[in-house]
Amino acid sequence: MSTKLNIEGLRSQFIDVSTIQVSDLYSFYSEKEPGIKQSTIYLRIKTLVKSGVLQRIGRGQYHLGKNEVFIPRVTEKMKDIEKVISNKFLLTQYCQWDLSCVNHFSQHLINFNVQFVDVERGVLESMYYALKEKFSKVMLVGNLYDGISEFKDTIIVRPLISEAPIRKSDDTYVATLEKILVDLATDAEFVSFQGNEIFMIFRTAFKKYTLNRNTMLRYATRKHKREIIEGIIEHI
Repeated sequence: MSTKLNIEGLRSQFIDVSTIQVSDLYSFYSEKEPGIKQSTIYLRIKTLVKSGVLQRIGRGQYHLGKNEVFIPRVTEKMKDIEKVISNKFLLTQYCQWDLSCVNHFSQHLINFNVQFVDVERGVLESMYYALKEKFSKVMLVGNLYDGISEFKDTIIVRPLISEAPIRKSDDTYVATLEKILVDLATDAEFVSFQGNEIFMIFRTAFKKYTLNRNTMLRYATRKHKREIIEGIIEHI
């Protein structure tokens, strides 16, 4: 099977290709094996993904390299916030993330941090008051009156879009990188990142980590911002 996979030839042909389609792989293998079955192609793709030669970036879309998933670090403050949420909002959908993670991708490092708690719209105010009982600096996103850099160490409570891409890590729910990138590119509170910087952030994120473009576009669609994200992805 390893000879049939022709991994070196695969890498040589697709090294500069950002998105490899199933049809591309079919053409690659059928050049030396005319009449190869499509089921055989899918079996080889499965093997290549499992071995890390290909990484899946969307439905029927692949890229060379190993899967490297970005998982935001869960800080002690996030763990304290989780205690409040689990005690009072057991059945509520939410996620946490903080602005410092942008330093993994941004050309201009930020020297302040802001914590975000994204929660179902129906409990925004309840979450705000619950967190306010334990933390001194809490604000509803709708009450922001200045650039986000003016709110160092503040917990900002924001509405969570339904079906937003989130995951569980260290006993709390965190935003996935797909969600973080879409929010940075489209939400008003992140306007300072939305010039040329956003292209650098996306470019670096796509280079360093595995990202599911379908997930990003589906989430952007739910925010009515799909065209913006499609434009950025096309640009990079």
